[in-house]
Parts: sequence; C-alpha cells; structure tokens
Amino acid sequence: MLLRSQKKAVFEMLRTAGFEPSDFDWSLESSDGVAVERLSYREDAYYFQFSSYESGACCMSSPGAYQLVEYEYPRAWAQQADSFRNWTERLRREIACGDPWEALAKYRLAVAAGGGLDGPNETLSGAEVEQIARRLAALGEEIELAFELEGESSAFARERLAYLAEAAKRLKSRDWCYAAVGVCATMAMMLSLDEDQAGRLWSMVKDRVGTFVRLSDRQSGPSAAA
Repeated sequence: MLLRSQKKAVFEMLRTAGFEPSDFDWSLESSDGVAVERLSYREDAYYFQFSSYESGACCMSSPGAYQLVEYEYPRAWAQQADSFRNWTERLRREIACGDPWEALAKYRLAVAAGGGLDGPNETLSGAEVEQIARRLAALGEEIELAFELEGESSAFARERLAYLAEAAKRLKSRDWCYAAVGVCATMAMMLSLDEDQAGRLWSMVKDRVGTFVRLSDRQSGPSAAA
C-alpha cells in the first residue's frame, strides 16, 4: 500500500505530465496474495499497478514501451516513481496517436452503405478495363472540384484512382468493387472527409464505372463492409 506522501507525489507527477488527476481512479488489486494499488486511466484500459516491494514483486503498467503490458522490479520508491513518470509519457503517446484502423472501419461502413456490392463476379473484358481507366481519370478532376482538393491531396486522390484502374486488369467485377470500397474509405480518411462525404465519393465512383463492374442499385446492409 502506498503512503499518503507517495500518493501525493503521484498526483503531482500527473499534473507535471499535463494530465488531469480526476481522469484517473484508484483500485485495490491482489498480486500473489498481497494487496497492491492500481491507478487506472478512465477512458482506456491503461493503468499503473504499484509494487508491494515483496521479494520478487513487480509493478505492472499498460501501455508498455514496446508491448501492451510491461513488468518492472523496483527496489525502492524512487525507482518506482521513475517508472511511473516513464509510464505517463507512454500513456500520452498512446492517447495522442488514436486508432486509424477504427476510423477506417467507420469510413468503410459509410461507403459500403451506398450499396451496389451484390452483383455478379465476372471477368472484365479488355474494353471494359479501358473504359474504367478512362472514366476514373476523368473522375479525378471531378473529385478535386467536389472536395476542393489541391497539391498533395489532389495527387493522392489521383494516385488511388490510378491504382483502381490498374486493379481492374486483374480483378473480377465484384472483387474490384470491394477493392474500390476500401480505396474510397482510405481516401476519405486521409483527405479528412466526413462520413457523408465518404458516401458521396462512393456514389461518384458508382455513377462513373458502375455499369462496367456490374454494380447493382440495391442498398447494402450493415454487414457490407465486413
């Protein structure tokens, strides 16, 4: 168990690190039958569990430096305080970085909600591949105007459309449609579009090349982006 003075030091270390102490909660845990105290960050499954200093006892922290949970074996309060300071730095790192995969999944749902993914999976003819490439090239300019893209953002959008044009040479129609959903979701995320704009982007792709890749007009259900 921590002393009052040690808990006060923890409070001050949080403030020094730029955290709001009220965002953390204390709890009692059992480590090898010994009661120890854990400080948890409220909004995520991150925590620092203090050592009891018993023989072989460790402090546990999440996030660790290179893994989710890290174990350290301090022999004195000063060492444990240093470990706690290092943990606040790792905690800030994880909070600040966000989760791009979670964001991408939301965009995929927004895009796939536009439907059209239940058509047949057929080989695209050479003429169809050529038409897709031509229409995607023209679509690049329309997207620039619609979403006011310029510079690197414009170049990124055109590069992704060029990727889809190349993919049409090797993918069957429905496979290409799913690839296009992924590309539109990535474009929407990287261009900082909102979910409505992501759906609009997919609609623009459907309008231009839907006929050639057998896109249907039916709206997709919630599982379309799975």
